[in-house]
Amino acid sequence: MKNSPTGEIHFFHIPKTAGTSLSSLIRNAYPPAACIPAHTVLELTAMDPGMVPAYRCYTGHFFSLLEPLAGRALPTVTVLRDPFEQTVSLIRHCQRIDRIGGVIVPLYARALEQAWKHFPFLGKTIEQRWTPVVMNNFQTRVLGSDILHPGRLKPDYYGITYPFLEPGFSSPDADMDELFEKAKARLDKMAVVGTVERLPETISLIFEVIGVPVPQHIPHLNAGKKLVHTHRQSGKTNPELASLIERENMYDRALHQYASSLLERKLTHRLQNQLSTVP
Repeated sequence: MKNSPTGEIHFFHIPKTAGTSLSSLIRNAYPPAACIPAHTVLELTAMDPGMVPAYRCYTGHFFSLLEPLAGRALPTVTVLRDPFEQTVSLIRHCQRIDRIGGVIVPLYARALEQAWKHFPFLGKTIEQRWTPVVMNNFQTRVLGSDILHPGRLKPDYYGITYPFLEPGFSSPDADMDELFEKAKARLDKMAVVGTVERLPETISLIFEVIGVPVPQHIPHLNAGKKLVHTHRQSGKTNPELASLIERENMYDRALHQYASSLLERKLTHRLQNQLSTVP
């Protein structure tokens, strides 16, 4: 018989951080009726507002909008990823988008890796227009930004630029120091902050919040043959692009290190508690 979760949860899903697999794992721990059917902000705001508080499991790209609609503070968990790996994965995602209804094929993403080799005269323009959207401290921008105008939501041009967030989210002139401090403050309030690189430990902490044992089988969704691809080791990333990613993600690098320290602190605290209970 399936164990019944004792707690509720909000998985703050940052794109391209193994979140599809983790969302499935979390939702499988709850009865289907306990899981909110929405996945995006657009789907969330399309729901009857009176129904949003009725659930116990919230997984999706809801950002700061969820708790006001739920009407309560929720135990929130998130996962960050090495910024090089996350950025390359996000670029690959954009290159796969090929739909007209609400999401346009992002030509900049498709041209990005070819710009320096085949279109050197366009390289700088492509960098300037595309970099602030997906290649400049994306995780810091997501965690450091708030939804300001939920009443004006509209389909997103790229699928990942989130026009309903603060203008600084996709602005090359954003105050990154401020966004970084806000991102750290948001992480400090979360029940669990994990990393893709230490996913098993992260999952174990998340399931302590839920109140059920960690499942033996972890689904590999939306990630090909592996749960997490390692783009750096593959050697397939254009060298100029790799160099650009490293230059443009200094804040994400620092935020990932901060998340790693929070995870280590949580694991150490758990170990100390376990040792203190040993006769």
